[in-house]
Amino acid sequence: MNNRGKEPPHRTEEPSVREKKSVLRIRLRDLRDRIPATLREEKSEAIRKKAFALVRNSSAKTVHLFLSFGSEPETHSLASALLDAGFRLVVPVVREFGLVLVRFEGGTTLRAGPFGIREPSFVLPVPPEEVDLFLLPGLGFDRAGGRIGYGKGYYDRLLRDTAAPRIALAFQEQIVDRVPLAETDILVDTVITDKEIIHCARSRQD
Repeated sequence: MNNRGKEPPHRTEEPSVREKKSVLRIRLRDLRDRIPATLREEKSEAIRKKAFALVRNSSAKTVHLFLSFGSEPETHSLASALLDAGFRLVVPVVREFGLVLVRFEGGTTLRAGPFGIREPSFVLPVPPEEVDLFLLPGLGFDRAGGRIGYGKGYYDRLLRDTAAPRIALAFQEQIVDRVPLAETDILVDTVITDKEIIHCARSRQD
């Protein structure tokens, strides 16, 4: 049982979990990279439409959105749509100690941050507690809410103390039967793909 906002205390991962995650990351990154650019654009547009409709029909006012990088679902058009609709938008900036959330507006100047990810050049932090809804990246997801990211644990730490809904954006190819999880891994509530909206069971499948 994983109660929102009450994540288990830190515990070292078993080597088998780390190994399984490493293998799965390689496979999922390769699968995503192999999606042809034109098809990726079509899939991203389908995800954008679903995500925008979901946010618009929610009670959220402040929304977190990642700025897409590499072969991730494209999110810059979603950012523009959310801003045009009047939502307050925040995006993540990578720092040594973790993620900092900053306000994102039309005309915000971007620069290349760590790992080459574009991020605002001016940082005025917004507390995570002010975010009403998180739109999240990741390499893979399962239908019970399991998420595998890029291995740094940034979002696991950021989301540990917030009760806001966690909604992942992913291509259908990123859905797997089961994500190997450590006790400190954060689960998601919903996964939006180009094919469906998955309302997760929020279970660790123990």
